[in-house]
Amino acid sequence: MTREAKALAAELAALVDVLVPGDDAFPPASEVGVQAKLADRWTLMRGDGAVHGLIEALAAAGGPLARLDGGGRTAVLTSVERERPDDFLLVRNIVYLSYYESPAVHEAIRAMGFTYHATPLPTGYDVGRFDAAGDTPRHGRGAFVCTDDVRRVDLSKLDYLRGSHG
Repeated sequence: MTREAKALAAELAALVDVLVPGDDAFPPASEVGVQAKLADRWTLMRGDGAVHGLIEALAAAGGPLARLDGGGRTAVLTSVERERPDDFLLVRNIVYLSYYESPAVHEAIRAMGFTYHATPLPTGYDVGRFDAAGDTPRHGRGAFVCTDDVRRVDLSKLDYLRGSHG
């Protein structure tokens, strides 16, 4: 790994750990590899060279993060959030979603006593049997129609079919 690649990896690790630092029960984001997912997803969504652009934005806001203490890192991200809110929101969402995809985080959730399935299938979640008295919607909208009673609706007289929907 080149020096530049190591610096990039360290900067992304510092970034994700500011957003998800971890604690006694949960690992920090970098420990479960969120920085790699951030790089992949940021590139996919923003294009080639986007990760370098993100690193440059961090530097312009007072970084690099890897050289700063916790307060300095937070200040840099606060500046990025203020100056580039759309970028910050996307980074934050990628980091959070990637973090909660991690098997180590799933285990931490289970260790707290919660039932947690990474995907609902094949085991699913127990939702109990349907109770018509308690589970039926009471809003009065819509109605059930048996499949055999469904009839095609004639849309030929609607304006949008003639191009006058503007």
